Amino acid sequence: MKMLSLMILILSTNFMFMQHPLSMGSILLILTILSCLLSSLMLNSYLLSYILFLVFIGGMLVLFMYMASIASNEKFYFSMKLLSMNVMLMLILMFLNMNFSFITCLLNDMNNYYEWFNYMMNKLYSFPYGNLSLMMMIYLLFTMIVIVNIVSLKMAPLRSSYVQTMSSNSSIN
Repeated sequence: MKMLSLMILILSTNFMFMQHPLSMGSILLILTILSCLLSSLMLNSYLLSYILFLVFIGGMLVLFMYMASIASNEKFYFSMKLLSMNVMLMLILMFLNMNFSFITCLLNDMNNYYEWFNYMMNKLYSFPYGNLSLMMMIYLLFTMIVIVNIVSLKMAPLRSSYVQTMSSNSSIN
């Protein structure tokens, strides 16, 4: 669990140095997988981490669609300096964390994590916050229905309607 947290921290700092949308998307995908693995280790149920993964992937698909319609085709260059720095940092952290009693300490501390996270999850769906969660779900459903209706009225991708709007505005001027 400690290594997953360190990997998430390293990838989050690497995200700031990325300039290409493809590399940013790949780091977001890896961060999504690692955070879902970390949450599944902390909770008794894998269902919440699975739902979290599906929501993140859905959001990333929307981002990918947006970037594909807006960004031009740029060459993707892989930085060997950044890769070697990451590999060296991960190896150093792995050797520093090699504690054979770590597994026993982890198993002893997991019970405390389970109790704390179960308490927090129960608070999320209890009386005052349950209504807020339900309202957020209804709002997201309503927003999705409105966006689908807007896109289906045009019967075209968003970029083509944007280009047609810009060309009609330029012909007016």
